[in-house]
Amino acid sequence: MKSDIGSRIPFQDFDLRQWVEYIQTRHFRSIDMTLERVTEVWSRLGKPKAALTITVAGTNGKGSTVRLLESTLCSSRCSVGAYTSPHLMRFNERIRINGEEATSDEICQSFCEIEEVVGDIPLTYFEYATLSALWLFSRYALDVQILEVGMGGRLDAVNMMDSDLAVVTSIGLDHQAWLGNDRETIALEKAEVMREGSTAICSDRSIPQSLVSFAKEKSVELLAIGQDFDIRFEGDALYWDSKSSRCKWAWKTVGPISFPLAGAHQRDNLAGAVAVLAILADRLGLRVEEVLSGISRSVLPGRCQILGTSPLIIMDVAHNLDSIAALSRFLIQNPVQGNTIAIFGALIDKKPDEVICPILSHVDCWHLAGVSGERGQSSTDLKSRLKDICDCNHIACHDNPKTAYRHVMDLAEPHDRIVVFGSFHVAGDILELLE
Repeated sequence: MKSDIGSRIPFQDFDLRQWVEYIQTRHFRSIDMTLERVTEVWSRLGKPKAALTITVAGTNGKGSTVRLLESTLCSSRCSVGAYTSPHLMRFNERIRINGEEATSDEICQSFCEIEEVVGDIPLTYFEYATLSALWLFSRYALDVQILEVGMGGRLDAVNMMDSDLAVVTSIGLDHQAWLGNDRETIALEKAEVMREGSTAICSDRSIPQSLVSFAKEKSVELLAIGQDFDIRFEGDALYWDSKSSRCKWAWKTVGPISFPLAGAHQRDNLAGAVAVLAILADRLGLRVEEVLSGISRSVLPGRCQILGTSPLIIMDVAHNLDSIAALSRFLIQNPVQGNTIAIFGALIDKKPDEVICPILSHVDCWHLAGVSGERGQSSTDLKSRLKDICDCNHIACHDNPKTAYRHVMDLAEPHDRIVVFGSFHVAGDILELLE
């Protein structure tokens, strides 16, 4: 059912660009790692009744898992809200309702509603965005809302909502200053999205013991890839194997099937999503043919995305060690005759000399792009951090990703390969250039 909020007149005559600038300005700078502030504002908004809630946490693969669930549920005629972050080009990308981005008018109205009740409570940019998504979802008669955790899990704004079913994707090292310096500690932070007595899915093949222990302590039925379920492709046929009665389908083999998300790692994300769908199949009336149709339509920009073939242009938002290792494996599986040219940029909290190690041997020359904003890292700073592991004769610096891309496109030969990675900001800037 279509909401009528887009036609309501907001009390402030801001467009979405002005609202985003405003919440960035009002942004609570020091991260207060509690849920008290955002929960209080949600209470003031009336804590509208939520749809069936799927919460997705993890280091990598969250966005892909959300998109797979969204696409398959929409194909199954369910009414679905999906909240993800960050966005590539438009704030609207973060909030999707029935497969479409929320309109700017709808988002502006949600900000107006938040601003009416927030009072003197400071909120972060992410908390504003989360409240906006939840308020908008409450305006629609949704069957399901899928919420991607921004960082961690325990104290992330998304976690103020009780999940009916939680998904934990792959666990790796990222945001260590906030989450901890090892996989077990980080996994425990993410485990907190699981609710006592509920069911959870883990699509990490090396499941951390801390996640298993937390689930046992909270009486959570934890189903893990490789143990309770798995998936494999043979040609264009999909094989589903479930050892748990909770995520069994009436089929084991289907095909032909098209799976548009590139990279072997995406098959684990698909397995996690299919496990969720199997659990919800009876409740939501899911049919196999509709699920397969949704899988074939699960396209997500910036994930081993092919932007061109002559030269081959690959764009990926990989920005930590594990995601760059996955990108490296994709490059190995898709060799070229010419040179590989990297366009790389990073935020200031990343350690580029560490995270690029998996891809170093596959790159012939580097074009470093400065990233704007207070969290951005300049190309010259990047070069100083990479000079000990890269040949400086093969490093060029550019003010921004768009300049780097134009320059590389001028010099690349048809048989070369251009790899764009390192940050959502880098990918977003170049996609904006190509629109």
